[in-house]
Amino acid sequence: MKTLTFIKAVFLTIILVSILSAQMNNKGVNMKSGKNEVKFNSQGVQLAGHLYLPENFDANKKYPTVVFSGPFNQVKEQMGTVYGKKMAAKGYVFLSFDHLGYGDSEGEIRDNENSYIKMESIRDAISFLGTLEFVDRTKLYGLGGCASGGYMPLVAVTDKRLAAIATVSGMMDNKASYFSTMTKEQLIPLFEMANAARQKAYETGEVEYYDALNMANTDHSNEGYDYYMTSRAGKETYPNYSHLAPKMLMENAPITSAVDYAPYLYTPYLGIIGEKSLPKEGETPIPLHTGPLTVNFFNAASEPKELYEVPGATHVSLYDIDKDVDQAVNKMDEFFKKYKN
Repeated sequence: MKTLTFIKAVFLTIILVSILSAQMNNKGVNMKSGKNEVKFNSQGVQLAGHLYLPENFDANKKYPTVVFSGPFNQVKEQMGTVYGKKMAAKGYVFLSFDHLGYGDSEGEIRDNENSYIKMESIRDAISFLGTLEFVDRTKLYGLGGCASGGYMPLVAVTDKRLAAIATVSGMMDNKASYFSTMTKEQLIPLFEMANAARQKAYETGEVEYYDALNMANTDHSNEGYDYYMTSRAGKETYPNYSHLAPKMLMENAPITSAVDYAPYLYTPYLGIIGEKSLPKEGETPIPLHTGPLTVNFFNAASEPKELYEVPGATHVSLYDIDKDVDQAVNKMDEFFKKYKN
């Protein structure tokens, strides 16, 4: 009996310490300027994030805050770290996190590029930030890169905790990217592949992966290959990153379209694109000519809105090239300062 009482006491002490520790973190007591490792709950699992705090961080102050969701299959250390450091230098709290099944986050299906799951994680990230006492809830902003350029606006359509949002190199309309560019004969085999993979996973628990971005067969001079398959941002630098994705991806990706909901956004929107992501007149478009997707979303979006073109920048250079990222960050800072809830 004494042993059981002792075990209960130890258990309760652990719970109490955990609660007190969480409360201290929410108040910023254990946090410092620069990068802080954090965890928060989403959809029944724990997600891992990096919370970047401004220089001379003071836990008793309130700070404007940005929640970031990155490009297809990226982990928190890639584009999120670049923007996190630069936005923190501007005085923002900035959260970059690993989505469910990515990087240091929990989740049985790894590298699961599922737009609907990711949107739920963005909402939970917003909720987590709302618990931090040094976060100014009236100045909470969203930033989506590439694929998340489509997810963040969809979240913001109904999540009015975000005072304004921005996208960088946004892939705003997966529906158009598939159904407006591919034929029925091309699409159905992709869907059948995804269906078969889902059936196999259901029956055996084995998840099949494939090279969704076709990186293995991409010309090495391609800027996507240069980013994802080299030391610049590839697996040798970020071991948690994978360019592979579950084959089931093809069931959900084609039915995600932020453009459909753009007229109902109502939240201030800034679209940032690179000059070279727009095909020149008469030029044959290539996959990374993604600028028109953001332009189409911008044209359909509700007011207030702004579109900003970074001179000389490409789709991928806006991920990590300082001269281009700095222009994007300066524009975001200017834009976000205009709005609060």
